[in-house]
Amino acid sequence: MRHVMALVGSRGDVQPALAVALELRRRGHEVVTGVAPNLVPLAGRLGLDPVPLGIDSAALLGSDLVRRDMRSAHLVRRVRALRAVASAGWDELRTGLLALLDDVGGADTVVTGLLGQEVAAAVAERRGLAMAALHYCPVRANGVVSPVSGVRGPRATRAVWTLGERVRWGLTRRAENDQRAALGLGGTRVHLPTRLRDAGAVEVQAYDPALAPGLVGEWGPRRPLTGFLALDDDALARLGETGSGSGADDGGAGGAAGLDAWLDDGEPPVYVGFGSMPVADPAALLAAVDAACADLGVRALVSAGWNDFSGADGAVGGGPDADGAAGAPGPDGKRVRVVGAVDHAAVLPRCRAAVHHGGAGTTAAALRAGLPAVVGWYSADQPMWGGLLRDAGVGVARRASTLTEPGVLAGALAEVLDDATAARAAALGARLVPADRAVAAAADAVVSAAA
Repeated sequence: MRHVMALVGSRGDVQPALAVALELRRRGHEVVTGVAPNLVPLAGRLGLDPVPLGIDSAALLGSDLVRRDMRSAHLVRRVRALRAVASAGWDELRTGLLALLDDVGGADTVVTGLLGQEVAAAVAERRGLAMAALHYCPVRANGVVSPVSGVRGPRATRAVWTLGERVRWGLTRRAENDQRAALGLGGTRVHLPTRLRDAGAVEVQAYDPALAPGLVGEWGPRRPLTGFLALDDDALARLGETGSGSGADDGGAGGAAGLDAWLDDGEPPVYVGFGSMPVADPAALLAAVDAACADLGVRALVSAGWNDFSGADGAVGGGPDADGAAGAPGPDGKRVRVVGAVDHAAVLPRCRAAVHHGGAGTTAAALRAGLPAVVGWYSADQPMWGGLLRDAGVGVARRASTLTEPGVLAGALAEVLDDATAARAAALGARLVPADRAVAAAADAVVSAAA
């Protein structure tokens, strides 16, 4: 079989699908991989021979449209921004995916993620191809997992989902029908979830059933819950991201070796990392982290992700605590250490809790490490993951913008840095579907889409 992967968005949107691409290739399938232009080097290091597809996701996330307009206090401006972001890059995705299919002589299956699946579905329909989508969180109407905090019960939960689908359709209907018209397809008055269901498309639920009990019975085999997807150690080695010192360091003593020494020289730290999410004020965040460490007597390892923390180092306190208590600085002279990208599988098991944005990938990595978490959420599925962790008794959630307010981060960490929460997190981590089994199940589902 030949599978064409149309993967757009941030690294968190793309990397789990690359694990499925590698598994399909290992089984002897032909896999053609299209990814956001800024992620071509990532997929290339995995040996997938990627081609650029859609628009640069880092540029979009860093744009005024996302950083300013989507957060505007002016309702009309905010709605316009939401509509623009929802369909950003659709023209480029349509033309790129059509060209890719022409170049390779067609396919059996078009595989996509949540972002851009309206376009991928329309292209698949136009070419008469099967379609499979990878969802990293619940995004279809159900009575089990609520998309908003405070809503309980199957009827209320389903009603909120139904309203959300209508809002999404209202934001994207015109743009989606424009794409259909450009492909020579008729317009539609039916939103995508219903059309995919009626077409028999496979929508892989790439997260763990332990966090969403009840969805397996509600959705059935066309929406299988596989477990969280992750690259294996060989793939991570090709990315140069294995081991605790795999990321760029901030210049502390010894670079990667210095990070290993720092981790060894003291109590396990709190991990802080927000991935591709834009940190509005890195200096203020580091000051809040340092203050929380001082209040709670802990250390922190901060991963900059896609953010630039250079110049923010002065916000981090140096020198040992006056009483020499736990949380005294490591070999770089700080109780807070800033690094670049790290191998979550290697670093998180050496930590005691995680502060992160609530993306599905980081949520899964922290859970696999058995860590309780503070979810500092921005948007999309992140508040939902925060709520699911809270309901499981292994985390708390706060809006990311509040974490730099006095006492907020320290208070949130104090709620999860206790023995009972740690024990629950360890037990939940042990129940998760192993990553290799999850990837294999997702590949099985993709193959079944064309059966």
